[in-house]
Amino acid sequence: MRFQYCPECGTKAQNRPIGDEGMIPFCVQCQRPLFDYFSTCVLSVVRNPKGELALIRQSYGESNRLAYYVGVAGYMKCGETAEEAAIREISEEIGLTPASVRYMMSVWHEKRDQLMLCFCADLAEDAEFCCSGEVAEAKWFSPEEAQQAVRQGSIIHRLVAAVIAEGGV
Repeated sequence: MRFQYCPECGTKAQNRPIGDEGMIPFCVQCQRPLFDYFSTCVLSVVRNPKGELALIRQSYGESNRLAYYVGVAGYMKCGETAEEAAIREISEEIGLTPASVRYMMSVWHEKRDQLMLCFCADLAEDAEFCCSGEVAEAKWFSPEEAQQAVRQGSIIHRLVAAVIAEGGV
């Protein structure tokens, strides 16, 4: 979100030079810069002890049978860490509780103005999926199958490749 008005007082923002940042919208009433606002999201690939990767199809969005699989993703909530958000989303969407989550990379998702924080989540033992209403299907894939099940060049494709490259699968 790019500010044109101050979210606190409603005053029209004026561009001002702010240090090394360049011209930034500024509220003269509140005396503060109004830096762009964006959403922070988590994206996870879940791995079981056999080295299989869990991917999902969402119940909304693409409706054709050839829709690609994606990772478990969601928005961070105020007050939680990225790791907590990843664990919460995995639990909410597919009913699994990871033994550990490991940060892999961050990717700017330009189409949605989102910062995607990407994780690999490892399970201590095999478990069954318990999908929420947001998930049409969850499935375990071998690493090679996972690379084919996601859209080539996508953020999830990059994450799957990074998880495979780190080893342990």
